[in-house]
Amino acid sequence: MENPRIVVSALIERINNGQKQVFVQTRNKPKTSKNYTGMLEIPAGGIDAYENVFDALKREVYEETGLEIIEFVDCEVSCAVENRKGDKSLAFRPYLCQQVLETNGGLPWYGFVFRCKVRGSISMDLNEAKEPRWLSLSELDDFLKSYPEKVFSLQYATLLKYLEEVK
Repeated sequence: MENPRIVVSALIERINNGQKQVFVQTRNKPKTSKNYTGMLEIPAGGIDAYENVFDALKREVYEETGLEIIEFVDCEVSCAVENRKGDKSLAFRPYLCQQVLETNGGLPWYGFVFRCKVRGSISMDLNEAKEPRWLSLSELDDFLKSYPEKVFSLQYATLLKYLEEVK
């Protein structure tokens, strides 16, 4: 059995013409995730050993989209503390946690989801994702209801919960 993969995901939000929008993209990893390539997703990626989760998310969002996270919304974080030489820890509360319970050829993903605001111009890493777009909450809701099979499974429940809370 595969070891769990811990990932961070970004619910990137903006207000455009008075309407809240969420950034989505199309997953494009045919070599490493062929069963999930072509699905709607939010930016996400793995956390390196001993990497601060906030730094990991900033890195992943920038690598995939070229966007820079400038604010984390609705989360809490403590200062990093060192209780003895060489042992440092951090306490945080993300917006949501997520887990895949079963996959069709995927990995046992677990993760932390953060709501974020960004700046910059979109510049996609086509080895990760393509077709970047901003969806209004109603467009995202319609997509989730109409095409649930076309949403990356790790993030489907997350996006449903998000819409339930922000609508």
